[in-house]
Amino acid sequence: MLESALQILKMTGEGAVLVQRGRVAFANSDARSALGADCVGRRASELFGEVVSGVQSPFFLAQIRLGAKPYQLRIAQVGSAQVYFLRPQEELPAVLNQPFLYALRSTLMNQQMAAEQMRSEAEERRSETLLESLSVVTRSQFQILRILNNASLILSLSEGTAACMPEVFDLSSLCRSVLDALEPLVPGIRFSFSCSGESRLCADPRLIRELLMNLLSNAIRHGKGCSRIAVSLLETKQNLVLAVDDDGCGIPAEELPLVFDRYRHGFDLSKMGAGPGMGLTAARLIAQLHGGTLLLESREGSGTTLRVSLQRAEGAALQAPETGDGASFEAKDLLTGFADCLPLSCFREQYLD
Repeated sequence: MLESALQILKMTGEGAVLVQRGRVAFANSDARSALGADCVGRRASELFGEVVSGVQSPFFLAQIRLGAKPYQLRIAQVGSAQVYFLRPQEELPAVLNQPFLYALRSTLMNQQMAAEQMRSEAEERRSETLLESLSVVTRSQFQILRILNNASLILSLSEGTAACMPEVFDLSSLCRSVLDALEPLVPGIRFSFSCSGESRLCADPRLIRELLMNLLSNAIRHGKGCSRIAVSLLETKQNLVLAVDDDGCGIPAEELPLVFDRYRHGFDLSKMGAGPGMGLTAARLIAQLHGGTLLLESREGSGTTLRVSLQRAEGAALQAPETGDGASFEAKDLLTGFADCLPLSCFREQYLD
């Protein structure tokens, strides 16, 4: 089996690495260009990191950086060995720029002002029909705001201009606060949380909250048939691993290579309702900014697990006093972060007030 796999790897058009017993046994020319000519014989953990190389799943997807370049990494099990496929990550589309985003935000602000005036008149008239229509308009505005926020975040993180203000905070508290606020708004899904070990992290709590909300939103919206979402924190030697696991429909194998940057890959009218696909891209870039990696495991028909390994701060940093728990946020943050998956009733006046 391994001999036939080697013949296939030699002919593949992307970087391919065969790993046996934790070491690189073979690398084709594209992989050697990315990893170095001396990569054969080296430990996979040296090249790809302990979190990626420790994966036991038969199929896994991750985004990593090799040197200064981003790559998408697919891992497949072949007998007792693993095959790592490397694909360079494309640059951002040129249309995604700050003037474009600013113009959209300005238009959205005018819509919101007009909608608020209409809402006041509808409440005075006690027009239930108009208030219901305004709920649809309001949800659409929050959906547009979420797209804009993710697009702006992707652009600034890619350009290295994102504001990042690290502080020591309790990631467990942040997770609990988001789940406690979200659970009453999403009927039919049972949320759970578990934490093993130290949960203090030196990072930007605002960005980490955006990362968590994108992972949860992805699970709720795309995990058709999902009835359970489990969030967990696990402490390892060098990382704090945040996992979001759902029992939904999983992702078809042919779509897996595109999930981290779906918005780049053309336009399909049949999938208009799936959104632009920026949430996981933003989450991946936030993880990378904090020295971490985003990994995806999908079990078609039985669920998806997203794991983010966040690089733990040095001991001295973690000894610093906590400046907050990262748990405080406004209702607007919740409505924006989950605009694609909250019921219409959440966009009525009682929630907006």
